[in-house]
Amino acid sequence: MGYRELLRLYKKNKLHAALKEQVEADIEKQEAISEYLLEREEEVGIGLPEEMDLQESARLESQTAELLQPDFARMVNRSIRRAFLKMGIAAAAIAISGVLVVLFLLPKAVAWFYYDPGAKTGKLGNRMSLDLAVYTELRIPGYQRDTVTVQDRGYGNYDIMIPQWYSYHDKMTHLTGRISKGNLILYNPNILNPPAGNAFAWFQIKGDSSDSLTELIDQNRQVNSCAAGNRKTAQESLDRLHDTTDYLAYVTLDRMMPYETFVRFVNQLDSGQRPGHIWCAVCTENGIASESAAGARQGFSAQNMGFSYDLLTSHALDWDRETYPQLVLWEQDATGKEQAKQQESMQNEAFAKTHFTSMLRYLADQEVFLEMMGDRQAYRQAADYVEQNGLMVYGFAGIGTKEMLKSLLEEEAVYEIYTQELY
Repeated sequence: MGYRELLRLYKKNKLHAALKEQVEADIEKQEAISEYLLEREEEVGIGLPEEMDLQESARLESQTAELLQPDFARMVNRSIRRAFLKMGIAAAAIAISGVLVVLFLLPKAVAWFYYDPGAKTGKLGNRMSLDLAVYTELRIPGYQRDTVTVQDRGYGNYDIMIPQWYSYHDKMTHLTGRISKGNLILYNPNILNPPAGNAFAWFQIKGDSSDSLTELIDQNRQVNSCAAGNRKTAQESLDRLHDTTDYLAYVTLDRMMPYETFVRFVNQLDSGQRPGHIWCAVCTENGIASESAAGARQGFSAQNMGFSYDLLTSHALDWDRETYPQLVLWEQDATGKEQAKQQESMQNEAFAKTHFTSMLRYLADQEVFLEMMGDRQAYRQAADYVEQNGLMVYGFAGIGTKEMLKSLLEEEAVYEIYTQELY
């Protein structure tokens, strides 16, 4: 835009403040120059006619414009440079902010929508350590895991490692894997598998639990469809075991026992018969009476949920103790006296039931974790059932040698034993 156009806009009062001030300054400058030129002409005695001809007026105006133009051009150039500089700084700031968002905020924002195994629970533990401690005690006898180390990869992706802290043989099996947007991938998935549904011989047996398993099978000519087969094949399987190897044994009781009856049974076993790390299998559905609406007896539902009767491992975990009392037993900082007191408390049904139902209700509330584990058990209904009917034990699991398990099988209360090799 030419300077004449600027003056025209100035006369119409259409310039913004900055240019208006500049034009006024230029006019003042031009007036000063004009006065200077007049004075100069008078000093040299040339003088000016009263009416300057048009040619001279044009020459003077051109001369003045030449004097003013560089200042105005510099001013415009400076303004343009400042505008581009500000624009560049703003663009750089936006670009840097975008990079920071992509690097730091976006991965966490995306991860917020998925299961975070490393979320803190208390001072030392994390979310998956607590979830897995409860899940493995409740569902996987002999292989309780309570520690998960987590490496956050962003965007809901995590590398995990689940160490084994104790072993019944000379091998330690550390489990590794990853969680990708709520999907669990384990590089050895068999380690965290619950026992087979038919690990105990009560599986799908029809009848009332007040009867013995022997009576129900013999009187009703039912087929024993458990993993060990019938009593004869179970005995033969024990005979084939190695003499010096420890095994994970699933012991089926011939009669379901109220919890404190079960405790008395375990306590009367001598050291040569009592497996280590005893885990109780508790009736959580259809175990006290099993009449359908039509009168036909239904098969017993062995959901294979239970809890550790022997407290062998400590935990550095924290949780909502008011909502889930006695969720995790034997904490890491417990004294020997406190540990002994908790083990003694396990003799009491009310204490054991609180521990068991707290685990059931805790897992029922961990819907995302259960979906990730592919577990669809009705934990809340199981807790309601146990609170109404008490702890009824239909079997137990433990660690024992061939001779120990053969001696245990001779007990009248034991129906049969199914074994697996430890890993």
